[in-house]
Amino acid sequence: MKELGMDIEEPVTRFKKTRFALLWMHLANEPLMALYTLLAFILRKDLGATTFQLTVFVTLRPVISFFSFYWSAYLTRKKDKLIPNLTWAWVLGKLPFVFLPFFSSVWYLIFASALYQLFYRAGTPALMEIMKVNIEKKKREKLFSYVFLLCFAESIFLGLFVGKFLDAYPFAWKILFIATALISISSVFFQKRIPLPKMIPDKNPLPKTKSKLIQPWKDCLYLMKTYPDFAKFQWGFMIGGFGLMLIAPALAIYFAETLSLSHETIINGRYIWMGFGVLISTFLWRKGIEKYSVKKLTSLILIGFGLFPILLLFAKIDLIFLNLAFLLYGIAQSGSHLLWHLSGTLFASEDESSLKYTGTNVLMVGLRGLVGPSLGGVLITVFSPSFVLGLGGVICLFGSYYMLRTRPLLLKTPA
Repeated sequence: MKELGMDIEEPVTRFKKTRFALLWMHLANEPLMALYTLLAFILRKDLGATTFQLTVFVTLRPVISFFSFYWSAYLTRKKDKLIPNLTWAWVLGKLPFVFLPFFSSVWYLIFASALYQLFYRAGTPALMEIMKVNIEKKKREKLFSYVFLLCFAESIFLGLFVGKFLDAYPFAWKILFIATALISISSVFFQKRIPLPKMIPDKNPLPKTKSKLIQPWKDCLYLMKTYPDFAKFQWGFMIGGFGLMLIAPALAIYFAETLSLSHETIINGRYIWMGFGVLISTFLWRKGIEKYSVKKLTSLILIGFGLFPILLLFAKIDLIFLNLAFLLYGIAQSGSHLLWHLSGTLFASEDESSLKYTGTNVLMVGLRGLVGPSLGGVLITVFSPSFVLGLGGVICLFGSYYMLRTRPLLLKTPA
């Protein structure tokens, strides 16, 4: 009876400790994440970054995902390293911001941003696999959506004060980065306490090759060829993601110069209006994942992303369109966040590892990042930031059309 009791209690203990760690790490990281999303604006407005530097900044963030891909690909056949992989990625991604008092140039911030993005992406497959093995499907989706919701509620609260603070003390962002980085790093103490069950072999292991350098790429190609539904999901996100990356270098210039926004105005848009978009839509997206096809959900997400830069163009007439654009972006981002992060656990069967699917997500981010931001920087020079915003919006809308033209996608891999 005691052994039977332990078998019953062990999953409950794993669920509770995983839930607490997930809550702490996301809520502790949200202040840093919110500041990080403003970094391009800070680089342009406060440090006078050039168009070339902004292009390098936004290009490195997705391109660095190639290295994230290799970090996480190691786990596909080494699942016993899930916790160390997560904790090291968590610390290394935040540590550069602690040294901002000593290095605060544009290029150091670009370096710190690249490392943050590298290890943020690198730790995602481990985190999602930990959730998959410790939390059952319905509870997992519900918990992940609630955590995301709480983070943006926190973001709205921060937005009430941070904008005014930065306008009053323009270079206080250095102190904020240090403080928020240290708060985020505290999460490792709870990550280390997450228990894991005995790992069982993957039901559908990937074919092995001799080269460790080539192996992750072969894994990705094998998945794309073997599971056409998963491949179409990736191509839909590829088109929409390319459109968003194209406009990335244009956004900072458009906000800082075309619209001449203050810190308070841009933070109100990013923290408060985008936060409201997330709050009002997260529950609906979670229900949508249970009821609708990936095709329909991805199409709706890309419509939101496509309308975001188009609404921004109308902000020249009235800044209410700026807030509406961020509200709509928050709605689309809520769906994108849930679907992109949970897709690995959704496509994988119960006795199959999600690492290979989530790792492919990370690789595809890097692939579209090779071209999108660089092309956007060139087009800004040749045309204007407004032109790039409009073009990016059209590409995202085309991605939505592409998804509607394909047959329905299932949230299951073939038997």
